[in-house]
Amino acid sequence: MTLTREEWLEARRNGLGGSDAAVIMGVNPWTSPYALWCDKRGLLNDADEQSERMMWGNKLEGVIAEHYTEVTQRELQPGSELQPSTERAFLFANTDRTIASFDQRGGGVYEGKTTSVYNKDDWADGKVPLYYQCQGQHYLYVLGLEWGSYAVLIGGQEFRWSDFDRNEKYLAKYLARADEFWDRVLNDDPPPMEGHASERAALANLYPEHNEGLTIDLPDEAEAWVEILDGSKAAEKAAKAEKNRVETLLRGAMGEALFGRLPDGSGFKLALEHKKEHMRAASSSRVLRKVKRVP
Repeated sequence: MTLTREEWLEARRNGLGGSDAAVIMGVNPWTSPYALWCDKRGLLNDADEQSERMMWGNKLEGVIAEHYTEVTQRELQPGSELQPSTERAFLFANTDRTIASFDQRGGGVYEGKTTSVYNKDDWADGKVPLYYQCQGQHYLYVLGLEWGSYAVLIGGQEFRWSDFDRNEKYLAKYLARADEFWDRVLNDDPPPMEGHASERAALANLYPEHNEGLTIDLPDEAEAWVEILDGSKAAEKAAKAEKNRVETLLRGAMGEALFGRLPDGSGFKLALEHKKEHMRAASSSRVLRKVKRVP
């Protein structure tokens, strides 16, 4: 039975899936263990809007799988939907496809991805981004398989694929961390925060309003945080002042000119732009912008 997205989102809170593996290992650039813990505890808003990038990834999933079959001559079979591990029921697999047995290794895991052309080097020479490697190893463990394969469509026009093998040394470390993390979920014991941007979003969900009249004593390490914060603000203020100084010099050098050209052909455009009235009164001012080439 195919789950709706809402049912799938609710079910995945009852365990750890492949996309959670990189978070637990600390190599996911978009979220942290603390934010993931909040999600698994059901402490965050249920809203989970798909980005346009995710939407196109889903739409192209079948196209990439079809091309992978043509290139490799391997047969792909339907993937698993929230299939639990026989050894650790809280670990589950939600794979795109699986690869039918065709040699002595037996069947394998298949994962199809899309990525921007700016990430092209991450997939060069058979490489796979580390956070996707974590996902692949998670699936091999849950499904009891020995190998898998990644396919990626880069920039909508360049296709690459590569195989990977099960890594028992890595899995030993991963399973220890997964056990520890899930114990924290079950025992309402949050992992330490790291200051990740995802944690700020989680805290905004957890504490949307202040408690009138409540005052707390901050921990001792807060004094060190204040020193860092003050230093950061001072550096930010100095950088802003220097930015304003240089922009003023550029404006003075350009005068009434629309463009100012640098020796390499790039330069600046200083044009009059109009702002429509919204929260503030309508206004017009010249905005300085860096341009790659001056006409």
